[in-house]
Amino acid sequence: MSKDTSNQEMELLQNNKLTICSFNCRSIKSSTDEILSLCSISDMLLIQEHWLLPHEINFLSSIHPDFNAFGHSAVDIASGVLTGRPFGGTGILYKKSISKHVNHLDTFDSRITAVILHASSGPILLVSVYMPTDYGDDDSYDNYLSTCAKITALYEDCAATKAVIAGDFNCQNGSRFFKMFKKICS
Repeated sequence: MSKDTSNQEMELLQNNKLTICSFNCRSIKSSTDEILSLCSISDMLLIQEHWLLPHEINFLSSIHPDFNAFGHSAVDIASGVLTGRPFGGTGILYKKSISKHVNHLDTFDSRITAVILHASSGPILLVSVYMPTDYGDDDSYDNYLSTCAKITALYEDCAATKAVIAGDFNCQNGSRFFKMFKKICS
């Protein structure tokens, strides 16, 4: 690591000057220009709906030369047959200069990608989330509740003193999911 990179890293982590963006890209392969633009102004980028297949996840780390990435595919290819377009998926891109301060967390859920950033103010949990859509049925409600519970458990089970949860929450004020959304925000 060069002295210049080390100085930038120290400034970011000690002076609380970390820039974090979130972007629902709805196909990362067709949003590469937008991702590159966001990387130019961000230290970390939380993405949703990248639509990558499991064997394509490494594509996230190839988008920008100064960024590493971690993510999950939502596409199940176990049957060997893919019908329709890929869907879902979450990821986090972060500057290589802060890589040694970033630890990936296993979420076991394609809707949630999480890392711990070890900052001078203490560990910070960063979560990129793509919440379930409300189709008006019980399954939608149960899936939303389950995803909220997983996010809450991630925070409670780690040593983080702060959390940043960003993404596509698929709810708005007055929707039946809004109370659950507010609860994970508090």
